[in-house]
Amino acid sequence: MTASNATAERNAASIAANVFSIAKIMLWINSGCNARCKSCDIWREKPGHSLTASQIRGWLPEWQELGLKTVVVCGEPLLHPKLWEIVAAIRDGGITVELLTNGFLLDRHATQVTQYIKELRVSLDGPEEIHNLMRGRRNAFEKLQDGIQAVRAIEPGFRIDGRCHIHHQNFRLMRETIKDAKRIGLSGLSFSGTDFSNAEAFRRADTINDEYSRLFNISGDALVELQQVLETLVEKHSDDFRSRFLTDSPEKLKHLILDYYRDLNGGARRHIKCNSPWTSAVIEYDGTVRPCFPMPAYGKIGDMGTLKQTLNSQCACESRVALDVTTNETCRRCVDQTLNLFSK
Repeated sequence: MTASNATAERNAASIAANVFSIAKIMLWINSGCNARCKSCDIWREKPGHSLTASQIRGWLPEWQELGLKTVVVCGEPLLHPKLWEIVAAIRDGGITVELLTNGFLLDRHATQVTQYIKELRVSLDGPEEIHNLMRGRRNAFEKLQDGIQAVRAIEPGFRIDGRCHIHHQNFRLMRETIKDAKRIGLSGLSFSGTDFSNAEAFRRADTINDEYSRLFNISGDALVELQQVLETLVEKHSDDFRSRFLTDSPEKLKHLILDYYRDLNGGARRHIKCNSPWTSAVIEYDGTVRPCFPMPAYGKIGDMGTLKQTLNSQCACESRVALDVTTNETCRRCVDQTLNLFSK
């Protein structure tokens, strides 16, 4: 090997290993949840652990140095007693804030949402009966509708998008889900598969087993039925695709749902394209840092230094160098492959 080739290999490894910029941070700001979702065990955690506005202000200079563009506030952020102080601090740092919520408390925070949030996304698990069942609350759909209406009363044109994870309990009801999404006033709706096997995600290390997987997995004859459901949806909802109420194209929808379940059940592997571990990070309420939700943690801010030091620790760099998203089993089972394209 020539000296120039050796240098090129070392430079390539350095680029693969180190994180120099961050496009997005998923900021999980508090423990606990007010839902009882069947696909998530975060609600089993004791509430009361949370990040503070003081911590966020202390981190902001480094975030700005990393070129951070967007913070997505998640967990169930509307439970945080100082949410809007945190959001204001991030915005004052010139960073866009997006909010993910189940919507149960949205009516109480409608004014602040319209003032501070760039993008609001809510969870919708299906038409009303299924949504209530999967959320573990008999009035979950009603509370979500009340919250959306409260936002609309303040700013009628405010964009509120819904995300529905498709699985064995709701895939036959996708068209009914679209109907109810319009009924409650969503601006748009996207679909994805359901992660029922990555134990690092959603605090499910002690939950995932064969029975749990059967609750969500779409396999066997149901896969044929799923294909028919999607074909009918594409045919009957062409106007919703054209208007972008359905925010994914028919081709992407097939990839996100049908190809996902085929892959998990031994069919052709999907083509996976994701750079999240190199361009984004998850920060949890105790300072834990992950490359993304399904991946094991690198460590904690404080224990391993700053965010930048944690992202560039030996274990983090070794993880990224070894990671091939096209073959990694965690990536293969992830429902949210993303490509964070941004310019410096």
